[in-house]
Amino acid sequence: MRIIYLLFIVSTIFTISCKKEVFPSINIIIEGAIGWKVKEPCKIIYSDNNGVVETDAEIKCRGGVSSRYYKHSFSLELNKKYSLGYLPADDDWILNANYIDKTFMRHKISYDLYRQMSPKNIASKSSYVNVSVNDNYHGLYLIMEEINASMIGLNKNDSLSMLFKDPPIFHQEKLSYVQDSLNYYQQKYPKIKNSDKTYYIEKFAEFLFSTTDSSFAKGISDWVDIENVIDWHLILLFSNNSDGIMKNFYLYKIDKNTPFRFAIWDYDHSFGRDGDNERNLMERELNCNRAILLERLSKIPELDYQFKLKKRWFELRKQNIISVYNYEKHIIDNDKLIGKDIGKNFDRWPIESKWYYDDNNYNEELELMLEFVKIRICQLDEYFNSL
Repeated sequence: MRIIYLLFIVSTIFTISCKKEVFPSINIIIEGAIGWKVKEPCKIIYSDNNGVVETDAEIKCRGGVSSRYYKHSFSLELNKKYSLGYLPADDDWILNANYIDKTFMRHKISYDLYRQMSPKNIASKSSYVNVSVNDNYHGLYLIMEEINASMIGLNKNDSLSMLFKDPPIFHQEKLSYVQDSLNYYQQKYPKIKNSDKTYYIEKFAEFLFSTTDSSFAKGISDWVDIENVIDWHLILLFSNNSDGIMKNFYLYKIDKNTPFRFAIWDYDHSFGRDGDNERNLMERELNCNRAILLERLSKIPELDYQFKLKKRWFELRKQNIISVYNYEKHIIDNDKLIGKDIGKNFDRWPIESKWYYDDNNYNEELELMLEFVKIRICQLDEYFNSL
């Protein structure tokens, strides 16, 4: 109940001191329904404390498994760059429905923590907006930067800069079903029709699966940024996001002089919830060794990877980045933004609807997240102390 009490106090203070704050809103004006296949023309009316912006744009629904949920996410492309949700100006945005996460925080806190761990770690900056479609309230959304070549800072003049979304590089056998059979590794940059990088990522996959241990130990740092991999590994362990091991990441290479790095994506199934939204307070622990990269790093003694992982964990603990206090602060800071508007969203999209395992309300789900973090930090402290 402690988090609920703190949220009440903070919310009361915030309401008294910020009565004139305008919560960001987007009104999507479009003829007909928003489709799935191609972006369709629309008009966007965006409002915040800085005023009102009206601009032409294009929009479509987005999502894989989440497409079955009643509330849909959207890809939004503006006719030029604007700042939305007080985020850096851009023309490509994601409006994430966050339907399955009643806190609206799991994505955002995961991304914020990952970036907090190191300035080299890439994850979308995000904020909150109320969305309407043709003047009809459609719900609270998490507005996020779209991960693309410009957002990451790829060197577009370099022939070895590249970006892949959820590339199935940790599957030794080719998958029979992929999103695009003509773009198996989901190459996002450069466009595969302009410069196909399949040969390069397959060379990496061959290295992961086929090299001897000694060759792997000697060459792995040429292929991946080990410090970045360690941070990616730790956010997986901390969040217990089993969905994030084999997918839910972007793999990118800035230029010929840099190795591959991981940008995280899609972390709503975490911090007390499994991939199917089932409650999981560490009754089921993820197995990071499902990914051949993490398995080989962990098991080849001369790499000393487990020691590096342990050292980094306790660095982050000492820096108070991974702590109950810091996690609770993230919850409180986000509640300041959405606490007043969350009820309106659940009037539109009830908390006991289909696809939920239970009818936890917003505050109960926040308590579950904090309970999970307390359990998980203790577990990982004990684990790393035992190494």
